[in-house]
Amino acid sequence: MEKNMENNYSLVSQQSEMIQKIERLGGKYDSNFDLPIDDQLFICELLAAAEQQEGAERTNGHVKWSGNGSYKRSVNFELTESKLKVINELKTFTYLTPPIKISQLLESFFAGYDTNEEHWLYISQNFNPRAINRVINYIVKVYLNKTTSIQNPAAYFTYLIKKRKKRRSI
Repeated sequence: MEKNMENNYSLVSQQSEMIQKIERLGGKYDSNFDLPIDDQLFICELLAAAEQQEGAERTNGHVKWSGNGSYKRSVNFELTESKLKVINELKTFTYLTPPIKISQLLESFFAGYDTNEEHWLYISQNFNPRAINRVINYIVKVYLNKTTSIQNPAAYFTYLIKKRKKRRSI
């Protein structure tokens, strides 16, 4: 009889500890619920762990881009007056225009985006002004219609122009 009472006392103390643990985790023990106390405690522990992991992901900065701790200010693509002048000047160029002039205009058009120094010279040597104008006009059209979000117009320009035929040698 004494042993039975000790077992009941230890069982009641274990249950009260579990109830306290459930409440510490932010849950609420329900005696009318079909699950036993240990299952309710298990569920509360799982929910607390999931909330903690979710909070850690928010503070760790899991983002779409690289999370190496550096911050780079994004440059929004806007059609300024200087860019419109560049576009109009590019429209006057023919296949006889020196590639250096075209590369200078492309550098000024895509100023603010990280590119290699010789990248625009390579583009102007390998693609004629007509192809360059068509790609720039397409980028402007996409920008004005807001059909897609262009995060890096210089990279998008390069991606599009590489699909075109290269310049024929003279």
